[in-house]
Amino acid sequence: MGINPKKSRFVTAIITMLVNPKSYWDKKIDVYKRWGWSEEEILTTFRKNPWCMMTSVDKIMGVMDQLVNKMGWEPSVIMKQSILLSLSLEKRIIPRASVLQYLSSTGLLKNNPYNPVTSFRLPEETFLQRFVNRYDEAPQLMKLYREAGSFKDGREKGRQHL
Repeated sequence: MGINPKKSRFVTAIITMLVNPKSYWDKKIDVYKRWGWSEEEILTTFRKNPWCMMTSVDKIMGVMDQLVNKMGWEPSVIMKQSILLSLSLEKRIIPRASVLQYLSSTGLLKNNPYNPVTSFRLPEETFLQRFVNRYDEAPQLMKLYREAGSFKDGREKGRQHL
């Protein structure tokens, strides 16, 4: 597949291929193709980041939907930055996308040059400092961030209520 056997990603690629039955592998290929990726682009992405084929079909669809349909990105951005497929949809992508969309719609990002891909890869504290706490709207942005990531159907996920 063109992966250097001396690199650690070679082992990851082998494991990925072993744990994904051919039917799962084919489903994932089909999903990526639905988003406009060619077979060669999918294999190139796999060579760079074998974990992209460990992601479930539902997760691939969710990440692509959020970043392409809701954020307006080109599918090729995710292909080039396939690490985005490894990030938590509920805990990172959706909350950050909500904040970035709000800031963009209100014009607040004009004075905050940022790389959209990098904003999803930042540690949480750094993201909060750069995109939430620095604005007068910080309480509203924090509420938006927390609600987008922690709540579903009125219940906070991952935490028990005492």
